[in-house]
Amino acid sequence: MINLKNGILFFLTLTLVLCLAMIYSLKNHPDVSSEYNFNVKKFGAKGDNQSDDTQSIQSAINAAAEKGGGVVYFPAGVYRISGPVIDSVGHQRCGSQLYVPFNDLRHPITVTFKGESAPEFELQGLIKTIPSMNGSILLSTLITNDSTSFVVGMVRGTGKGWSQWNYTTPYFYNLGIRTSTTQVGDTAQIKNALGGINLQYASKCYLDNILITTQSPLGSIPDPTHSGSTALVTPKVDNHAQIEIGLIRIGGYDYGIKFSEHFVAQDVQIVCCNVGMLSEFSHHSSSIQTLEIECCRYPVVFNPGHNLLITNYNTEHLMDNVWYRFIQDFTFEGKSYFPAKVVIGLCNPVVSNIGYDFSHFKTNDPARVILLENAKFH
Repeated sequence: MINLKNGILFFLTLTLVLCLAMIYSLKNHPDVSSEYNFNVKKFGAKGDNQSDDTQSIQSAINAAAEKGGGVVYFPAGVYRISGPVIDSVGHQRCGSQLYVPFNDLRHPITVTFKGESAPEFELQGLIKTIPSMNGSILLSTLITNDSTSFVVGMVRGTGKGWSQWNYTTPYFYNLGIRTSTTQVGDTAQIKNALGGINLQYASKCYLDNILITTQSPLGSIPDPTHSGSTALVTPKVDNHAQIEIGLIRIGGYDYGIKFSEHFVAQDVQIVCCNVGMLSEFSHHSSSIQTLEIECCRYPVVFNPGHNLLITNYNTEHLMDNVWYRFIQDFTFEGKSYFPAKVVIGLCNPVVSNIGYDFSHFKTNDPARVILLENAKFH
């Protein structure tokens, strides 16, 4: 019989090694040196929270892509993105205000979106804090009913299967993405359905020290569940197995993150969303070192066929009579074509105004959630 204790220690050690390797990769690739090749202000962007900087920023992105890659640099400021959603570029699907140009497998490049500093983020839905305007922020002023539209997106590849991928690798670093909202009548429903970043057709991607949130204080945000909005979409199934996240902070959307396979993250923080993380159709595994989810109705929703390792799961269950009242930690949907599971190293459920209470940890399929801290050693 295998020694369970030694097996778990080996498993956690291996996870730590993989996380450290990911952190090294994020800090060393792709290049984020001091040579800011494409400063958006040199292309006409103002960053004054008044001018429409959409075209200037897109010009800087296009220039970086045409030169074979580079750093699109955003000095501190609020860059208003007021342009319309671009449905397609070169007859290929886009669906965003700003887009990452297409490159095929023969001409792969990396375009880095780097801000001077990321904006501050109050990770608390109970406090009606006005969002910080400091740092490098892309603020979309667009109001839409189309939940498939985003502030930043990828131009889709030219075919199906492996040819659907865009081989311009995006790297987002030190940047804030923010969308505007409006209420509808007395129902307090959110009207804006615009999402943050859509990397569905990226062959691979990197994000670190990124904030994606709404312009409204999270403690008083209207219910976004009718909008279908998503803060971040990562590459879909059969991607190129390189999806690396350092620190990402998200608040105020119907879905915080939609992810598929090969999602590897160091620190994910999500607040005041209907669904914190939604796993879409996939074959392989994902892992998160620290997952912090507060004031979300459904912290993690799982579709069939996906395994997830979470080294440290921290959650705050808000039980007050609000739209983001907690319902269930891990929700499994559909029928699994193989026994996919969620493995959690440390589980820390906290109930607002009560404190730590493990009895509040809930799932609709206990057989598919493995809590290592509760394992019995033999």
